[in-house]
Amino acid sequence: MQDISLKRVSPYGARQMFDLVADVDQYSAFIPYCTASRVRQKKETDGGAEMLADLLVAYKFLREKYASSVMLTYEPLTITVNQAQGPFSHLYNRWTFTDTPDGSVIDFELQFNFSVPLLRRIISPLMGRAVSKFVDAFETRAHAIYRPDQPSS
Repeated sequence: MQDISLKRVSPYGARQMFDLVADVDQYSAFIPYCTASRVRQKKETDGGAEMLADLLVAYKFLREKYASSVMLTYEPLTITVNQAQGPFSHLYNRWTFTDTPDGSVIDFELQFNFSVPLLRRIISPLMGRAVSKFVDAFETRAHAIYRPDQPSS
């Protein structure tokens, strides 16, 4: 199993960043390698929501579809994802969003293992870089949505 953790400081509020990550339907519009995304089911719960989401991810000649169970928690602001169906023998990720005086801190934690040996050999070594691009995409999206009058960096 592979573990990857990232911590980022954002000039945007924790709720703003939480809302971007929770908007799975929009992922294919801005996340690298994500070619299709949709929320299949969503149910409000006490203090959050549960979703079943589908993603189609493509990299070079590989295309993989997977379904995830997504739990949104409003206090504290967290998003937890577990694979429901797909190419992983194990997939868990957790986003935690914490307000700071100047914006927020975003903690991202990923644990995964591919069930298909070919994917394990090809994709696993690239996941650290892919995760960084993934989180960068949310930061770029936040800038485009929350500060559209400012040039992006």
